[in-house]
Amino acid sequence: MAQVQPPPQQPSLEDYLSQLSSIPCPIQSPQITAPSPSVSYSGQLGHLNLAHATIFDPEQYFDYKAWDKSAAGGIKYFVKESAHVAKLNDLLKEGRTLLAQLYSYRSCGRAIPQVQSQDQPNRTEIYSATYTVLSPLVNQMHSFMVFRDTAVATVTDVLTSLIPEIRDRDFFPSAAFLEAFARCLDMFVVFDGIKNGKGSMNNDFSMFKRALPNLPPTFSVQDDTAMHHKLYFFLAQQDQFATELKKSCTNLHSSYEDVVVDLLNLCADLVEGGVWVVPETKFMYLKAMAFGLYLLDGEGDDHDITRRKKLKVDRFGKIFKSHPIVPLFGDMPIALSVIYGKAPHLSATRWSEPGESSIEDTSLIRASASVARSYSLANHVDAARLEHAEYTAAFKRTVNVLRVSHRDNAAFSNAECATVYNIVLQGVKLLASLTTKVLEQSAWKFANPTSPSLNPSVPATAISYELAVRFNYSSEEKRALIEYIAMIKSLSSLLNDLDRTFVEGINRYIYTDIQTFVKHNLGDYMAHATKKKRPAATILRHIRDITLDAPFEDPDAPSSSPTKQSSGTVRGKDKSSPISPDPSLGTSTSTTATTGTGGPSGTRVSPISQLQLHLARALLDYCYNEKSKGMKGGLMREKDFKDAQVNDMREFWERSYYWTFMLDLKGTISKCSDLSDLWFKEFYLELSKQVQFPISMSLPWILTEYILDSNDPEIIGFVFYPFSLYNDAGNRTLHQLKCRYIYDEIVAEVNLCFDQLLFKLCQKIFLHFKKAASNNILAADLKMEMDIASQFHAAHAKDMPFDAYDAILKQKSYQLLGRSLDISELVSQMMNQYLRKSIDIAISRYEASEFTYIMELDTLLRSTRATHNLLSRFLNLDSFEDMLSEMDESISLGAVNGRIVTHTVQEFVVDFVPNFCYCGVTGRFVKAAVQYAEQPPRPNFPKAPVMYLYGTKALSVAFAAQTSMYKEFVGAPHFEALIRWVGEKGVPVIVAEITKHVEMIMKHTMTTYIRVIQKGTPQTLTLPLFEYGTQGNYDYFAAHLKPLIGYRDLKSEVLQAFREVGNIVLIVRRFEDVLGMGNTLGWLQTSAVIGARKDTRRPHFGLLSEIDPLVGSTSYPLPFSTWAPDSAAFHTPSATPHALLHPFLTQVRATLASVSGEWHADGLIENPSAFFRIWSALQFAFCVTGEEGSTRELFGDGLAWAG
Repeated sequence: MAQVQPPPQQPSLEDYLSQLSSIPCPIQSPQITAPSPSVSYSGQLGHLNLAHATIFDPEQYFDYKAWDKSAAGGIKYFVKESAHVAKLNDLLKEGRTLLAQLYSYRSCGRAIPQVQSQDQPNRTEIYSATYTVLSPLVNQMHSFMVFRDTAVATVTDVLTSLIPEIRDRDFFPSAAFLEAFARCLDMFVVFDGIKNGKGSMNNDFSMFKRALPNLPPTFSVQDDTAMHHKLYFFLAQQDQFATELKKSCTNLHSSYEDVVVDLLNLCADLVEGGVWVVPETKFMYLKAMAFGLYLLDGEGDDHDITRRKKLKVDRFGKIFKSHPIVPLFGDMPIALSVIYGKAPHLSATRWSEPGESSIEDTSLIRASASVARSYSLANHVDAARLEHAEYTAAFKRTVNVLRVSHRDNAAFSNAECATVYNIVLQGVKLLASLTTKVLEQSAWKFANPTSPSLNPSVPATAISYELAVRFNYSSEEKRALIEYIAMIKSLSSLLNDLDRTFVEGINRYIYTDIQTFVKHNLGDYMAHATKKKRPAATILRHIRDITLDAPFEDPDAPSSSPTKQSSGTVRGKDKSSPISPDPSLGTSTSTTATTGTGGPSGTRVSPISQLQLHLARALLDYCYNEKSKGMKGGLMREKDFKDAQVNDMREFWERSYYWTFMLDLKGTISKCSDLSDLWFKEFYLELSKQVQFPISMSLPWILTEYILDSNDPEIIGFVFYPFSLYNDAGNRTLHQLKCRYIYDEIVAEVNLCFDQLLFKLCQKIFLHFKKAASNNILAADLKMEMDIASQFHAAHAKDMPFDAYDAILKQKSYQLLGRSLDISELVSQMMNQYLRKSIDIAISRYEASEFTYIMELDTLLRSTRATHNLLSRFLNLDSFEDMLSEMDESISLGAVNGRIVTHTVQEFVVDFVPNFCYCGVTGRFVKAAVQYAEQPPRPNFPKAPVMYLYGTKALSVAFAAQTSMYKEFVGAPHFEALIRWVGEKGVPVIVAEITKHVEMIMKHTMTTYIRVIQKGTPQTLTLPLFEYGTQGNYDYFAAHLKPLIGYRDLKSEVLQAFREVGNIVLIVRRFEDVLGMGNTLGWLQTSAVIGARKDTRRPHFGLLSEIDPLVGSTSYPLPFSTWAPDSAAFHTPSATPHALLHPFLTQVRATLASVSGEWHADGLIENPSAFFRIWSALQFAFCVTGEEGSTRELFGDGLAWAG
């Protein structure tokens, strides 16, 4: 019986998700913008709140020996401490919410009309409205006051609960608790700083209190006099949080000072060692140190902090001296001297430079020049740029190698996971250091505004925010800040672009590191402590039970390794040993149950929870810390662990510090790249009592404008990075401040600034490509002269490379405040407008000039077309021919001819034909010395910006020199240029119009004067005798034709009419020559490729049907042979290609036939009125030189062509 095949297994959702990273994105845009925010879920199933730490209470599942009970007390202490840390974290969460409300608080009192007198009719309505409007704000103020009491009570209760343990049992607080405590102290500092600066709350509360007794009886207001009295003092007094906490701490046992000392030392160690990831953590450490010194110092010599032996105050002085100013919140800086300066024995200038302002003079100190230089980014940008470039190269090299070697999305090995972890951690640290530098400089600028006395270019009317931002940054500092922002945002994009495989590699590295340390290193320490019967063995066992995922096998180790055996032994120890894995931990099934995708040997993707990590680090620190009982040693007692073991545990503890941040990589990158402080301005709005500042004072727009105005090719690609500050500010406003009106202000400013950015950027892009296009069509000799001249002009200026804007033009999806903008499409729209404007200006200048300007029209249109071709490489532009037709108005339903054709016909008729003379030798028309026709009225010559001409003034001068040589004559180049833009279809239109002019001249002007001449010529005129000689013959005819030669209108009317007809004949002939030359050249170029013989009856367009065998296009979807024959039918030439002169002469002959009776065109030779005799007389008069010069100089050879 045939075996039934099981149905094929359907791919799981995880299989589909794993393939997303391998799908290529069709939009390959250069990365010149900040990373796009994505919807993500951050969290793991094992992330338990620290308040649940009681699940790790050892009494629930341990049977202790007598010597284990002391260790159990330590474990229970840290479990209890974890609950306190959770309590402080809840306090911090509530405090952040209220801090956001306090910072975004704006006064409504200024918008409410005041009651001017008690007799005012609408007094009751105003008081009612005041109460209604200000009541929610007063409730907010009350919540701030209540939180002050709650926060002080919470911190005091936590300290009260821990002090007995610390005092009586020699326990010490963990680093996690001290950091949570430091964050609470930092929160108190921030609350006091913001509240002290919100003077509007006092004004609003005063208005509210004035309105209360004047409310109408219909208002049922509860009597809150006591609360209002307390709130009044809360708002009126400064530093309420710090004062109340210090007052509350004075009632505690003095052991709380040991906790504060531990906090100070820990913060100092972390700051000096650079152990921090998020920038705000460093600032928190500094503010907590200053506040801790304030808490420890008290009145009297007994509480003098400078005399304490356990605390080296000068150590903190060095730190404060190098970091005198730190960011407080948003646009608010704070001087650390303001915090510790409130201590009785620490003056504000204790660690300030000599000669600086004291705290009595100003609340923000001015440090020495060396400190000011340390805050300035311009002094660090070179080193930062080098470090960023080296890291970017190393990161991309590492990532690319791993992606190539794991194209099948296979999991990384342990060594590769370690490589990924280290390179990403290095990038996070670099990102944090760059952001910290930017925020420190911003705080320094806010704390040290400029002034007209320091900077003479600052106007005397500048407000405070302008002095702090707009006029406080030099050009070097702006450029350095732009580079820092670009490095920060590009680095964050680089790290955010890591796909799921790399993130899982980081998690697996953490999992492997934990399990390796717990099973191997920790096993040795447990064996050592168990052998000596030290309580630390129980603690280490508890750490193992918390973190070990048993059984654990190193995937990279051979199966025969003696240290990793499947029998369950650890380093040769028996399973019954106290260091063996506890059976209650289960088997490897627990590993696979929480694994997202199978890694090496089933390692977890979610390696450890925050609670597990917290307890493991706290207990491990308790084992090896020098404050622990077992590590104090003595004369008769050895320490619990050897120095080498202590170093191993310390290294693991230090490594594990970064795991919390690496497990939440997206959130860490977001925090490390947050530059929203550079936009916020709530403090200065409060200070200057302004509703809002103009965009000229906004730092993002100041930096953007600097990029656009600097014309620096090195930073033009960073033009979008300053706008990422709006993204940061909007994200913080929505998710932290949760303030609608601030977000609306951000949106309004972004709309205005982005329009300005797009306008200025498009102008620069168009100018750049217009300059490049004009350079391409400029004559070689003039281009060489320009290059030579440019070497002596503006040697310091940098020319933009040709591809400077390519990256900008390729942007398809730019994220700005949640909107996806196609920069390429927006620029295309502007380029279409600029190209149309350029064409319109070129035609308008031609319409305001004579026909010789056709050469300048030609260069302008060719420059515009070349610009269009260059831009079309990246942009989806309208067809140039369509734009030309649109601006020429040759496709309008109401227009008969285009603007170029119409003006050309007008110039031919009223200026060119009447006032130019043709020279048969040179084949050119030149302007006559004497003009018998008046100049036609023309519109004023339009002035246009250089961007619509040739791009620069230098190029405009060069092209003016190039076209100036064509303004003294009209020849073949002019007709070629005209045909180039009106096309072969436009030439017959011009010929038809000037043919009508010939008919009008012949029927009206010439016919009238021929009648007069016929009457004035001799009726009988015989040939003179030969003996008269040359002079006699001349005198003979001159005497008989004297009336004609002396005729008043002979030159101005008669010969002028014949010249106009002759010039028109020559114009038509020139058109035919140029068109015939172009047709022949096109045929020669086509036949050179195809090798066909000349066939005058086939158009060269039709020869394309024979090109398929030559280029192998027979298999194309649309080969030439399928469409070329049909298209050739529309281009079939006549027997005489582009025959214009013959039809023209035929039309003239028809006109002559209509007037032949009056002209006596067919008269006999004896008829004195025959036209040939009239023309002979005119020819004689033509040869007579008058006072104005020869007739040939006055009328040219066109007169002869007319006859």
